[in-house]
Formats: sequence, C-alpha cells, structure tokens
Amino acid sequence: MGEDKLNITVRFFDGAGNYTAVLEECCHYVLTEEPALPALLEWVKANTRATSDEGITDRLRFLERIGLLVLEEERVRLTDRGVRWVAESDPEILFEALVENVHGFETLLEALLDGPKTDAELGAAIAADHSEVEWTDPSGPAQHRGWLQSLGYVERSDDLNSLTESGERLARRVASGLPALERGTEYSQSELEAAFDTSFGSYIKGINPRTDGDGDLAYIILKAREDGPYGDDLEGERFTYIGEGVPSKGDQHLTPANGALVDHAEGAVVPVYFFYQPADADRLRYEGLVDVVDAEYVADADGDRLVYRFTLERLEIDDPAEFAALADSVVGDGTETGSVSTETDAGGGGNADEPALTADDEAFTATQRRVRSSAFAKRVTTAYDRRCAICGASRESPAGTVDIEAAHIYPKKENGRDTVRNGLALCRLHHWAFDVGWLAVTDDYRVLVADRPDLEGYEEFARLEGEELTLPDETEHRPHATFLAAHRERHGFEST
Repeated sequence: MGEDKLNITVRFFDGAGNYTAVLEECCHYVLTEEPALPALLEWVKANTRATSDEGITDRLRFLERIGLLVLEEERVRLTDRGVRWVAESDPEILFEALVENVHGFETLLEALLDGPKTDAELGAAIAADHSEVEWTDPSGPAQHRGWLQSLGYVERSDDLNSLTESGERLARRVASGLPALERGTEYSQSELEAAFDTSFGSYIKGINPRTDGDGDLAYIILKAREDGPYGDDLEGERFTYIGEGVPSKGDQHLTPANGALVDHAEGAVVPVYFFYQPADADRLRYEGLVDVVDAEYVADADGDRLVYRFTLERLEIDDPAEFAALADSVVGDGTETGSVSTETDAGGGGNADEPALTADDEAFTATQRRVRSSAFAKRVTTAYDRRCAICGASRESPAGTVDIEAAHIYPKKENGRDTVRNGLALCRLHHWAFDVGWLAVTDDYRVLVADRPDLEGYEEFARLEGEELTLPDETEHRPHATFLAAHRERHGFEST
C-alpha cells in the first residue's frame, strides 16, 4: 500500500453524510444482478442526480480502487470485501478499505480527538502529517469528512466537525495502533503480524511483550498451547498461567517476558491479548483481553523447581480502545474524564475547585472498575518512583516483585476516587497502618501518629511523627488537601 495510496477520496452520490446509504443500494444491485457496466451506469442515473457517464465511471473506479467492486464491461461484481460490507453492515469494513487505500483518514480521526475542527483545520492536519503526498486539493478534507460522517464516526454542526461516540472509540484505537480482534476467531501468524504490524520471528512464543517507538511497553500477546509443557488450567473466568522457562533447565528466571507479566500484576496498564493454540494446529484462537491479577514465584506441581505462576482474569472488553479510554480516565490532577469537577490548584492545600471525595462508580461495570483500579495503581506507584511515601523504602522480592502498593487516601470501600491525588504509594506495613488509622498526613505533608501509647506497635510508629513524606516530583500528582482532611476526620485526628 504505502506509496500506492491515493491522496484524496472521490465522494459518492448524494450529500456528505449520505454517501454510504446510496452506495449500499448500489452494491445490493450489483450483488443481485451482476450487471454489465452500461447497465450499472443507467442504474446510477435512474437512482441519483448524476447524468455524466464519465463522472459516474470515476466514482465507480474509486470503489474498485478501494477493493469493493470489480469493473468489467460485460460484468460488474462485488469483491469478497464488498460482499462482507453489504452482508454485515459493519462500518469498520468500509473504513478499513478507505484507510488502506487513501491517505489521511487516521490523521483526521486523531486530530478530532483533540476537539472539534473545521474542514480547513482538518486539511492542515493531513497536509502536515502527509507532506510527502503534496496535499493541495481544497475539497479533499470535506470529502474525507463526508465519508466518516456517513459511516457514523463524525457529526457536523455550525461548520465544526466532532467525533461521535463510536468515532471516539475508533479514533482511540487508531491512535493506539492496536487492532480489535474478534473473540473466538482463529488467526494465522501472518494474519496477526499484519494486524499488529510486527514480526514474531519463526513462531509466536508464549509471552510476547511489545514496545512502542519510545521503548515503553505497549501491549502483551500471551499464548497457551494445548500440548504445552506446563499444564495451564484455563477453565473459568479466572485461571492460572505458568511463566517462561525450560523445565529441563531448572528454576525459571525473571526474563523480560516474565517481568512484563509481573509488572502488569503490579499495575502496568497495557492490553494483554490472550490466544489458545490447539494441539497439532498452526492457527491461534483469540480468547480476548485478560488482566494479570497476581504473580507468584512458587514451587511447581512436582516441587522440583521454582516457577512464575500468574493468575489471569478474562475481561469483558473486546476493544483495546475501550481499555485505553478507561485507563486514561484516571488522571493526576484530581479530575476524571467525563467528570464535572476540576481543579486549578497544584499544591496540597488550595481550596479552589475542590474535588469530590467520591466517584459515580455505578456508571461502570465490574470489568471497567477493574481496569480503572489497575490504572490507578500504576499511576500512583509510578508517580512515587515505586517508593513508600512514608519510609522511602522499596523492597524487592527474589521473584522481582516490589513491596509497594497504591493506597487510596479516602478509601475505595467508601467509593473514594481513582485519581492520583487521592493516592499514596506505601509499603505493605505502612499501607496497613494508614488504612487502620495508626497514621495520617497533614496538609503540608507531614506524618501524624495516633496517640495510643497503650497499644502494641505505638513505639514503632511514634518515631515517624512529624516526618516529611517522600513526594512525587510533579506537583499535580501530590495528595490533595481535600482527601487528606477526609482521611484525618475518619480516624479522629485533629484538623491541621
């Protein structure tokens, strides 16, 4: 494709936003009649306002160019893609045909993620992103927009173009570069390499962490084999998966592959695509996205060696764009995507636009809440450089897991919000002490200790009184006074 792509589309008949309705009628006619080309020209004249054979032929040639029609003088027929589009009425089938053969559609969607744009602004974005194709046609942006409008991805009001709900989901997936696969479908390695735009080498290994252009983890492809050596138990919504390592070579090690799953268990927010390969089969059946909920370094079933045992849970989310949107809805300034509350103060003690203590958790499914919770843990532990805010420690187990947890300041059980400013990174001991009310924090980020010298453990905690927290470098990631005050009030500390 690449250099063979067209610079602009050719609009179909009728007004912008209605291209596909007329196109669908045309394709139904071709599918049922398989007309000669002259008969198709006459059908178009009878069913649209078109009168020029040359103009109609240009539009039909465009449909042939994007892989919907095969035009022959004696017979016009639909391609397999054209038949699929008519049969399934799935706008993404036509969108893929446009993207594969015409420059600029992805750019247009990503530009609209930033907010409404005029046609001229969309044209400027496409010209900047595709300077090599010398985008000069002033009608091009409107024609691109017309196709996306007719597919239901863009809506137009007062000369401004905006994404619809389905358009935003598609735009997020396009921006992520990740495909949406169909659960239960079997894929060959070459099909998966085309979908993910990558190479897996001679075969797809069990654990495949993939990075983006900046070297950051982007997604993980996970494969279980029916005849695999580890006897993974894949039944149910929650199941176990044994990590990477050769049984004959002793204990498993913290390889990059095992490490990627350990990181995910600790809160890494990337999609994990799970596949199953039946015995004596080359194709892989897609099982959907999964979450890594736990990672253990334990003796194997025979007690002969140490292995990484991961607990996986199936997600009800099929589209990685939805996964990314849920993860992105947890932000660091005290706001949440879609929330009406905002904050303008960067410090801990400001009162401007104080955030709400609780979130509208009923708006999310159990799966959505789990993704957001995972994103919260990742944001918080990363903000504190995986060190305890109270003692500064960062202990690591032999399995490579770090003893740092993300604590809600105003508790999750009270519907406390998944925002970084309602979070503290704490070691396991100080997480427990903070949650039960041994410890609290002042608005200027100093430790308070409950005045209970009669209880065992007081001496250990008392020495922390007045100590300053270890805080994130970014002020917008530091605890907000609203959450700190609510925590003190819950546990009977005097206001500060």
